[in-house]
Amino acid sequence: MFTARRMGAALGAGTDDDPQAARIVDAALDEFREHGLDRVRMEHIARRAGMHRATVYRAFPTKDTLVGVALTTWVQRVLGDIADAVADHPDVRTRAVEGFTIALRTLRADPLTNRILLADEAGKPFLVTYGGALVDAARTFFADQLRLADDADGIDPDAAAEIAARLSLTLLLIPDSYFRLDTDEDARAFARNHLLPAAIPDPATS
Repeated sequence: MFTARRMGAALGAGTDDDPQAARIVDAALDEFREHGLDRVRMEHIARRAGMHRATVYRAFPTKDTLVGVALTTWVQRVLGDIADAVADHPDVRTRAVEGFTIALRTLRADPLTNRILLADEAGKPFLVTYGGALVDAARTFFADQLRLADDADGIDPDAAAEIAARLSLTLLLIPDSYFRLDTDEDARAFARNHLLPAAIPDPATS
C-alpha cells in the first residue's frame, strides 16, 4: 500500500529540480485524466512523455510509485493555486472560507477528479491506497499556511488542517449530502456555519 510515509519518501527527491521526472508526472496526469488509473500502463506514459519505457522505470520503479507522486503533485498544485487566489483576503477565517469554496469548485470541475474519484472503477481501491496519503499532503499544506499567517494566534494548525482536509475530501468524494453545495454561495455558507466552528473558531465566541 502506498502510505503517506512512502509517498513522502518518494517526493523527497522532488520533481521541481528534475525536469525529466516532472515531464513523466505531467504525462502520467494527462493519461489518468483521459483513461483513469486501471487502463494506463507505464508504456503509455512513456509514449506520451516521448521517452523510452526504461527511462520512466528508472525514475519511478513501479506504477504505484508514479501514481502516488503524480496525484500528490496534482493536489499540491491545486492547493498552491488556491493559496495564491485567496492571499489578498484580509483575515485567516475569510481565506479559509474562500479557499474551501474555490477548492470544491475546482476539484469538482477537474477531469482528473471526475475520472478517478467519481467514475473510475478503481475509485474504491484508490481511496484505500491513496486517500490517507492525499489527506496527509493536504493537511501538511493547510497547516503550513496557518503557521505563516499573522492572525492565526490561538489556532492549532495541525488540528484545523486535519479537520479541513478530511471534511473537504469527504464532501468531494460523497457529493450527495444534507447540505446544499451546488453553488459558491452554498459552499461559503457551509464553510462559515460548519467548517469554521470546527476548524478555526472565532476567538470572540470561544
